[in-house]
Amino acid sequence: MIGETENLGAVIVEDERMFSEMLARSLIDVSGLELLARAYPAEDGIAVCARHRPALLILDLALPDGSGLDVLRALIADRPDATAVILSAHADDFVAPAKLKDSIAAVISKADAYGAVNDHVRRLVRAYLPDVQDKAALIEQLTPRELEVLNLLGEGLTNREIAKRLSRSATTVATHRKMIAVKLRCSGAALMATAARHRAHIAKIPV
Repeated sequence: MIGETENLGAVIVEDERMFSEMLARSLIDVSGLELLARAYPAEDGIAVCARHRPALLILDLALPDGSGLDVLRALIADRPDATAVILSAHADDFVAPAKLKDSIAAVISKADAYGAVNDHVRRLVRAYLPDVQDKAALIEQLTPRELEVLNLLGEGLTNREIAKRLSRSATTVATHRKMIAVKLRCSGAALMATAARHRAHIAKIPV
């Protein structure tokens, strides 16, 4: 049991940097989740976990300098209540070692990673932090254009400034903004605050 905390701290250990960044972007708005760091080889993953002691480890099974399970073993030796979501190109063939079985929440195919990891992480957050409101689930309803407008609102731009940036009319931007307000269930200052938080979260994705 991870226990009651304000946020669920997570570390991603994945050697493919672009994949790691896309995975981080898919998780950054999950309310109750704090992405603490990303690491690439197993050696760095062990060091990062020793420094941050995350409650959740999102872990590639095959790393260039060893098995991702070595990272998990090192983490649970230091933090026995930690849990892991394992990524593998051969998820269907994975058999968890007996001593690690209780520490693995899910084993996910890398081909299905973004959506599946997101779903599992949300379930874990809700299990350990049941009172957290998941704004990310609302943000995911936005269209690509609405998300672009939200990001620009997060910069503090007005409708007219956004229209100029996107080469659209101010009326079109106002329509997008109204739809965003409906989908996120907030408007005015609350909408601007949500937009600013969303942009700040993206800016804080660990490198």
